[in-house]
Amino acid sequence: MPLKIIHPDHTEIMGRGLVLLSSPSYTANRRDLDTGQIVEEAALLCKSWAIIAKENKQISMGNETQSAKSDLVKRVNEFVEEYGIRCAILVSGIAEPGITVKSQMADSESEDILDIIRSGLEPHFTVNPKADQSTNTSPGPQINRGKADSSSKHSVHTVRIDLGPEERGFRKDQVVNSIADIVGLINMKLGFSETEEERSSSALD
Repeated sequence: MPLKIIHPDHTEIMGRGLVLLSSPSYTANRRDLDTGQIVEEAALLCKSWAIIAKENKQISMGNETQSAKSDLVKRVNEFVEEYGIRCAILVSGIAEPGITVKSQMADSESEDILDIIRSGLEPHFTVNPKADQSTNTSPGPQINRGKADSSSKHSVHTVRIDLGPEERGFRKDQVVNSIADIVGLINMKLGFSETEEERSSSALD
C-alpha cells in the first residue's frame, strides 16, 4: 500500500511511476471535493504519485487562499523534479454532463498520451469533443515543463480531466478504475517498468 502523508493544505500519496495525479484546491465547491476522493482512490489502486488538495476554508481571506494555492503548485513542481514525473493529470469537476479532456502540449508524444486517455474513457463514458488547447486555457497547476527553464531535467505532459455530475456520483467506481488503468498504460508508453523488488512488493500487497 502506498504511503499517504497528510499536510495542512493537501494530502500526498507516495507511489511510483512517471505519472502524477492531482486535484485542485477548492472552497465550498462540492465538485472538487468529489474529484479529490476519486484521485485518492485511483492513486491507491494503481500505486501512483498523487497530490490531493484539501478544502480551503479561508474563502474570505484572499491572501491565505492564494498562499495555499501557491504552496500546492510549488509542491507539484517539487514532485516533478524529485521523482522524474513525465505526465501530470489534474482531475476536476464540472457542472456539464460527460467528460472533457484538455491539454496544452501538441507534440506527438502528448497526442499519444491523449489518445490513451480518450481510449480508456470512451468505452464507458461520454467524452466531449476535443476542447480548445490554446495557451489561453490552463489545464491545471503551472508545472515547469522543462522547455523554457534550463534547470529542469525533462518536459512534462499536463492533462486536465473534467468530470460531470454522473461521473463523480454513481459512476465514480468506474471512473476510478478507468483512471488507474490509464495511468498504467501511460507509464508503459513513457518507458516505466517496475523492478523485480517492486513486483514482489505488489504481490505482497
